[in-house]
Amino acid sequence: MKNPKVSIVIPLYKPELEVLKKLRNSLKKQTIKAEVIENWNMPEARSMNTGIKKASGEIIVTLAQDCIPENEFWLEKLIKPLKDKKVIVTISDLHLPEKYWKTYSFLTRLFTLSDRNDKTPGFDARACAYRKKDLIKAGLFDENPKVIGIDLELGVKLQKIGEFKRANVRVFHLHKLNSFKEVIRKTHFYSEANGKAIKQLGLKLGIIGFWIRIIKSIPLFGSLLIIGRFPFRNYFYLFPLYLLIVVPTIHSVNLLGFWKGFFMDKESVRNLEVLKE
Repeated sequence: MKNPKVSIVIPLYKPELEVLKKLRNSLKKQTIKAEVIENWNMPEARSMNTGIKKASGEIIVTLAQDCIPENEFWLEKLIKPLKDKKVIVTISDLHLPEKYWKTYSFLTRLFTLSDRNDKTPGFDARACAYRKKDLIKAGLFDENPKVIGIDLELGVKLQKIGEFKRANVRVFHLHKLNSFKEVIRKTHFYSEANGKAIKQLGLKLGIIGFWIRIIKSIPLFGSLLIIGRFPFRNYFYLFPLYLLIVVPTIHSVNLLGFWKGFFMDKESVRNLEVLKE
């Protein structure tokens, strides 16, 4: 796989224009040039699949509209592990820069303190690289509108084909949160996705992924995971407020969202909004 052609697929829906401008500029500065495919205003899975099918590259990168490569070497390092034929997916870490985090209101900053830790997902389609042939073999993203965690479902299919590899690169996750209400809405969305994932995929998520989601859904025990994500090193002085306000609130939202997702076949909020418009 010497000098492979790379295509970057970006599903776009109501992006923050300043962040989108930064993303486009960052991609132009990469040491490896790539075809960039932007798909606007579609349900997320369909947007991904449409871009993948249009892509001319043998390597596909899926990139969220609010994820900015950390530096000009991001793409080069991200695809490098794919030289190993056993590796099927390479994954970026996610980082919320302090400068961007400080643009949030105080209450929003308090509720997003855990995001100040780098996220090292086992699989997350927001900034990953794959071979196009492997994505096609796996059946691409599931376009069923009732599938909320589309990357979870794809991850299960890809695990049957090859190995996942963290590429030791980061993207800056610049997700605009204008209010505390949006934080709760986002938390509820991901909790619903966890409930639906347990119902639909079960142990296919892997032992660790399965039990972390189960623990989050258990009263009191789930709060321990929230406490464990607190960035003590830099923000220890905020821990009392975090413990008294954030932990019980997020834990309650996690419980409600998980069991709602588990028992109700609800369509993705984004899909409903896009299709309505």
